[in-house]
Amino acid sequence: MKSLPYVRKKEILEMLKRTDYLDTNQLSEKFGVSYMTIHRDLKVLENEGRISRVHGGAIVFSSGENADGTQAPVSEDLTMEERFCVCQQEKRAMAKAAAKMVKDGEIIALDASTSALQMCSLLHDREITVITNGLNIALQFADSESVEVLLIGGLLRKSSLSLSEICNPELLDTLNIDKCFFSASALSFQKGMTELSYEESKVKRKILGRVDKLFVLADHTKIGKSAPYVDCTYEQIHAVVTDQFEGASVGQIACLQDFEKHGVQVIYGIA
Repeated sequence: MKSLPYVRKKEILEMLKRTDYLDTNQLSEKFGVSYMTIHRDLKVLENEGRISRVHGGAIVFSSGENADGTQAPVSEDLTMEERFCVCQQEKRAMAKAAAKMVKDGEIIALDASTSALQMCSLLHDREITVITNGLNIALQFADSESVEVLLIGGLLRKSSLSLSEICNPELLDTLNIDKCFFSASALSFQKGMTELSYEESKVKRKILGRVDKLFVLADHTKIGKSAPYVDCTYEQIHAVVTDQFEGASVGQIACLQDFEKHGVQVIYGIA
């Protein structure tokens, strides 16, 4: 017997309390209903402000605000596999917009994020040099005849495939990086670009000291939030690259407007 809509929605919310992401196809199989039925359930829950729909499923809704209007901190660092499941379509759209900012002959920096990873196929045949602390990023250009790769860092952070601790700081000090494309655990106007990992933040701060223009890749799940370690404040950000999210909260909209009011360009990736 198929469950009633309100029973399904209640159970979906309970399931999201135990995990960060639910797949629409898996929910369809679990409840014995069609994909479109689950799609409608998720749409209702999103309209109620209970969840956020992402490509292929749903995540817990977070506007980046507590009930009293203060910013809600990010508390959990996702694994690489979990990050791949979140906002896939949005990240591809952001990557297209960001890749258009890269010109041949430039030296650019990419972090180990899944957002930056989406840029790699779009830059594979460009005449550029890529500086990265991401093992996953470097491997994407292994067969490129035109992209030079400088991999910095030493100790492997397995959850993100990033390398922490600059192994040759003198080399980095000699580089002039044209553009940098970094994601972050969270992004707010008041707190800036922030991280859950001290090691990750430390490496990013070192790289940012050699960068002319910083482009922050931040999908809507990160806007208006904060994490413990600061990569940089808004003064260092040239542009924020984000997705077009119809369910953006008042706080998220205000956050992006604050960036624009202070000279930070906001670029929207279009799916």
